[in-house]
Amino acid sequence: MKLPLQTIILSFFCVFGLNAQDLHFTQFELTPLHVNPANVGGFPGSFRVGGLYRDQAFSVDGFGSDFSTVNFYLDATFNWGLRKKDWVGFGMNFLQDRSGVIGLGSGGFIAQGAYHLGLRKGSDLALGVQYGGVGYNIKDKSKAQNEAGIITPGGGDADIMKLQDKANYTDISIGLNYTASVTARKHQLKIGVSAARINNPKVTLSSGQSINKLGSLLTANLGYQYHYSEKLDLTPMLWVRNVKSFNTIVPQCMASYLFNVEKGIRLNAGLGYRIGDALQVMFGVDIKKVKVQIGYDQTLSSQKLAQSPKGVGALELGVCYIGTVVKKPNPKPRVFCPRF
Repeated sequence: MKLPLQTIILSFFCVFGLNAQDLHFTQFELTPLHVNPANVGGFPGSFRVGGLYRDQAFSVDGFGSDFSTVNFYLDATFNWGLRKKDWVGFGMNFLQDRSGVIGLGSGGFIAQGAYHLGLRKGSDLALGVQYGGVGYNIKDKSKAQNEAGIITPGGGDADIMKLQDKANYTDISIGLNYTASVTARKHQLKIGVSAARINNPKVTLSSGQSINKLGSLLTANLGYQYHYSEKLDLTPMLWVRNVKSFNTIVPQCMASYLFNVEKGIRLNAGLGYRIGDALQVMFGVDIKKVKVQIGYDQTLSSQKLAQSPKGVGALELGVCYIGTVVKKPNPKPRVFCPRF
């Protein structure tokens, strides 16, 4: 017998807590501040602004916005450091996730900062930290459905009444990121690791349950931008995430072709696979400092049996802009005396 999806979500929260409710994306490269706070300020420019919208409502609960995620970020670089070739980055990351007809949500604003230790030309080692408040909330718990005994033996509507509208916790995270320019052709290597919620915060959405301790979310990423030719770049990537006993492993590869040199247009396309779950397809375009990219998940796991239409996955739209602030030169005027 198929249970209502909101029943499954409700029982998941009340029984198992909130440990595995961490966001995942198809295009992790377009959510740099969410992946690792050490990525703050790690770009060639003065400031960066971007966002990503993920919607899988149409694949689980019909067309609509019942299952959606929004990530928006802004960061900037400053030439402050202990050495001339060091710099710092500061940023703000916003996340909002909604699930199901009851509007089960999580998210908040998180402040981040990173110190970049300049190494040889094109290489740096960055240490990042983040601090901010994250909130869980239920938009409309009156729409929750339950079946007797699904949450606790003999339970039923009483379990729904125990739901709280809001719950909050503080997220303290750290990260490390290494970027290197490799060989004379300047291929770029990126290696990063981060640990979110290192303070192991406690939170619950049920007044009838004991407070749950959230486990740390560990993330590791590896990427290598290989300049195959003057116009073609190939970038294999690997993303690994772990929270307690739950693991996500995502190998990907992107190809970028310089379509128009004068207009700075690059065409991007790639494939990925979230192991045991979904095939990923990505394509987009870079126009000078602007990147626009679409990602799609094609569900391959048994989860497709619960989707309508069956087998249809999630859709993402990501945008990023890198700007440069150029100071106008202000030379001292020179006075030339005429010769007589």
